[in-house]
Amino acid sequence: MPSNLEAIGPILVSRSDLLERLVDFEIEPGAEFVVELLESGYSLGEEWESLPKSAHASETGIVLISVAITVSEWKPLLALLPPFPIVKSSESNSFDDFREFVMLPRTIGIILLRLGHWAFGIAKDGDLSVTKTGTRYVKGRHRKGGQSSNRFRRGREKWIRELFDQVGEAACSRLSDYPGQIDFLSLGGDKVVLGRFLKRVQLPNRLNDRVLPNHLPVIQPGRVALDAAVRDAWSYRVFELQ
Repeated sequence: MPSNLEAIGPILVSRSDLLERLVDFEIEPGAEFVVELLESGYSLGEEWESLPKSAHASETGIVLISVAITVSEWKPLLALLPPFPIVKSSESNSFDDFREFVMLPRTIGIILLRLGHWAFGIAKDGDLSVTKTGTRYVKGRHRKGGQSSNRFRRGREKWIRELFDQVGEAACSRLSDYPGQIDFLSLGGDKVVLGRFLKRVQLPNRLNDRVLPNHLPVIQPGRVALDAAVRDAWSYRVFELQ
């Protein structure tokens, strides 16, 4: 097998674009493929050694697509990091298992948070069904020292706790009222702030323990950011080997 290939990517590919690409593969004349779905904890062969570290230890598993170049030789073509965990490994000469995994209905809660701005949503199968956004003023850091700095720090911590409580109340209320099951929680914004938030606020049904590993890039949480976050949450990170 070729082992001197270069991995290009990752490229973020939406679910719809991915499904179209699978159809293109299937209708290509004479194309033969091996499609592997591997759960987290997998080990890759040397033919995939050019993939970056993120692809060698993905918490959601990995999808490998190889193409036949001779009767007995296969060339690595694509490696895909899925947004949701693979729970059953498989290997086949068709895209049936992979397509079934891609199309599996999922519902996730989304929290986007930076100091001063937040957004919460529930997305079912890639569509937002519940949204809530808000703001709460948190003053920037105090640059002077001494007693006034200590007072300011205590005040700022109070504002941050109040922000967390506001977001937590909105999220918990809507999660509790939602009639269906929430499979995962997806987070975006400031990683440090989000970590502190999850330590302070316990979401219903142990959702704190089901955080997806892919962090959503967010500059300012809000309704527009929620739409982008949903697209990103259902997208695949794709590496092409050349």
